[in-house]
Amino acid sequence: KREEVLNESERRMTAYHEAGHAIVAWMLPDVDPVHKVTIIPRGQALGLTQLLPEDEQFHFGERKLHAQLQLLLGGRAAEKLVYNEYGAGGEDDLLKATRLARRMVGHWGMSDTVGPVAFRFGEDHPFLGKEFHEQREFSEETAHVIDQEVQRFLNDASDAAFHLVSECRDDLDRVTEALLEHEELNRGALVELL
Repeated sequence: KREEVLNESERRMTAYHEAGHAIVAWMLPDVDPVHKVTIIPRGQALGLTQLLPEDEQFHFGERKLHAQLQLLLGGRAAEKLVYNEYGAGGEDDLLKATRLARRMVGHWGMSDTVGPVAFRFGEDHPFLGKEFHEQREFSEETAHVIDQEVQRFLNDASDAAFHLVSECRDDLDRVTEALLEHEELNRGALVELL
């Protein structure tokens, strides 16, 4: 837990951000259940929405992965809906969403445009903690198509998340106010609220 205290507008924006994640997770059947939502800053995060799978999973289909993209972009969607701008607090969400979309398109063949092929983009070296950029095995044109598909996946997920939080604005406000009051909500509290 971090000791510094956020000012009231930062707390409210963080609460809306985390409530956005929670609402998107709540509404999408292909996302694991929400276990806890908090606006207590820990590490580099200002808040956290934690999911807890009901059973161990080893294989994920496209629906679940697209739902995961929506979940990751749900906090930004709530910020845009409420404040009509994006905050800088969603950087980690964007990074995770972009990595996931790139894997969907370039590793797992989940784009009809790119097709059933896996591309090597670079590999993480487990001992040095660095990513090695190897000679690419595909053309600039193919790289451009992959980038466009990744962007399309992310834009579609962002639009869907925005639509979900817009439809559930009353729930979003209710969860936000509860977070501001209690700072942390468990699944039971969310069940009562939603």
